[in-house]
Amino acid sequence: MKLFSCLMALLLFLLQAVPGPGLPRDTLHCLEHHGYCFHLKSCPQPFAAFGTCYRRRRTCCVGT
Repeated sequence: MKLFSCLMALLLFLLQAVPGPGLPRDTLHCLEHHGYCFHLKSCPQPFAAFGTCYRRRRTCCVGT
């Protein structure tokens, strides 16, 4: 039983080390321009809309 728990811990560790698909492309584009993703369709006052995030479900806002 101790061997099984050690193997499971090793398996979970290895699965965390493998990079996944990552963030959607539009989100990466927003973050590259130091933007923030908001749930709102329009950006709060000190920000300007730059595009979309999370597969067009959120608005990317950058500081003005």
